Amino acid sequence: MGGKQVPVSARLYRQHVLYATALLSALWGAACGSASTTVTAPAQARCAVTTQANTASFPPDGGAGTLRISTNRECAWSARSEAGWLALASPGSGQGEATLEFKVASNETPDTRNAAISVNDQRQQISQQGRPCEFHLSSERESVEATGGDRTIQVEATSPQCGWTATADVPWITIVNGREGVGNGAVTFRIEAGNGPPRTGKVTIGREIVLVEQGTGCSVSVSTSRVAIDAEGGSASVEVASGAGCAWTAAASVPWITIIAGREGSGSGTVNFRVDAATGPQRTATLTIGGQHVLIEQGTGCTFTVEPSGLTIGAQGGPGVIQVESGAGCAWTAVADSTWIGVRAGATGQGTGRVDLAVSANSGPSRTGSATIAGRTISIAQASGCTYAIAPQSQSIAGTAGSLVVSVTTAAACPWTATSLADWITPSSSSGTGPGELRLGITANTSPARAGTVTIAGRTITINQASQCTYRLVPPFLEYDANGGNGAVLVIVSGPCTWTAASTVDWITMASGLSGVGDGVVQFVVAPNGGPARTGFVRIAGESYTVRQGSR
Repeated sequence: MGGKQVPVSARLYRQHVLYATALLSALWGAACGSASTTVTAPAQARCAVTTQANTASFPPDGGAGTLRISTNRECAWSARSEAGWLALASPGSGQGEATLEFKVASNETPDTRNAAISVNDQRQQISQQGRPCEFHLSSERESVEATGGDRTIQVEATSPQCGWTATADVPWITIVNGREGVGNGAVTFRIEAGNGPPRTGKVTIGREIVLVEQGTGCSVSVSTSRVAIDAEGGSASVEVASGAGCAWTAAASVPWITIIAGREGSGSGTVNFRVDAATGPQRTATLTIGGQHVLIEQGTGCTFTVEPSGLTIGAQGGPGVIQVESGAGCAWTAVADSTWIGVRAGATGQGTGRVDLAVSANSGPSRTGSATIAGRTISIAQASGCTYAIAPQSQSIAGTAGSLVVSVTTAAACPWTATSLADWITPSSSSGTGPGELRLGITANTSPARAGTVTIAGRTITINQASQCTYRLVPPFLEYDANGGNGAVLVIVSGPCTWTAASTVDWITMASGLSGVGDGVVQFVVAPNGGPARTGFVRIAGESYTVRQGSR
């Protein structure tokens, strides 16, 4: 060949030809009974295998990879995994170059692990990271009273191989049990009693933190629970005792108490305060110091001015107003000592206000009374005044002669008079005094029904007297067309009774028979009608006589 390099494809071709020639010779020799010929397989050096993984390191969650197998095409190979978590995903044997797929299972332990895939005499190393340990605590925050106590926290680890420790960052928290552990477990710690302000600490368990909060152990006491102050007001103080570092505040529940000093403090101290002068009723408030309550009591500062001091009311009675002036919240009452004096408004009140009195009308002699308002006496004088009432105030009687008794109601010694406004009514007396009765004489009625009045003690009684006569009008009505005309009505009377006639409308004019005694005739004229139909009346003997007229 002169040292000239032969291409690989040519060498492979010659090797295959030589291999085939040798194989045919052996077969031929065997057929001829020869046993001296041998077959030579490919040399081991020529079937060397090399491998290359696309990735050799995997995270805890695992994954998939490929392994590139390189060898001569006539060379056979066999692959296997050395660990259960490293699995072959494609056939584990073959010939010549190939790609082998494999899978890495999830690693639930915190440890890193290694295994290999063997291909003939080659080993491809595969590694996988361990899963970081995580811990879950049953509580991340614990609140403890000032008295302290024990708390237990349950620890849940993501793997039984995960180890942990428990530590406290403050000396007043001590790990009692579970200072170290592996996998799931529990940590018990003790909190000492506190005698100062609120505090916090931390317990760390496997990188997880439990916040521990302890309430205040401070106590505050005050030198008194009650302070009494006069209405004029003034200053006072309360001593405060507490532990060092224990903060407290002081506050008043009302604006009339002002804290001068000691609004805030720590440990023992003094609270100085001032109470304003009072212009109202007795009052109380609370001064709160570090949660302790001090009762502040102040006496009344109420004063009252009542005006006017007296009232004069006429006999007719009426209202009366009394003004009251006092400090806000100062309560007062108003009470009258007589039944004829009433309190309409202001029977009770506070501060500045008014009392409305009502004095009844006086039907007798002058009188005096009083009302007590805000502790002051108000005199009330009323002039004399008589009032009257009569009964009945109206009466209907028959047409015959007779009498009527009228009662007069009034106070004793109250005079009254009686006057008749009708000549057919005569009082039995023209005057009287005090309550009594008055008789009215009434003559017989020979005319249509009539009414008369009598004034008694300034009151009027109306007497309606029926007629003794009967009246009949013929015809019962009249009708006219639009042209109008004359009309005549026959008046038929029982007995020598008087009567009158008069038109009630302007379009009926009386012609004759305006009055009469006994039977008679009434005549009138109906004017022409230039509008719609109409109806009018002529008053005859106390009756309404109907006249109708048509339209144009």
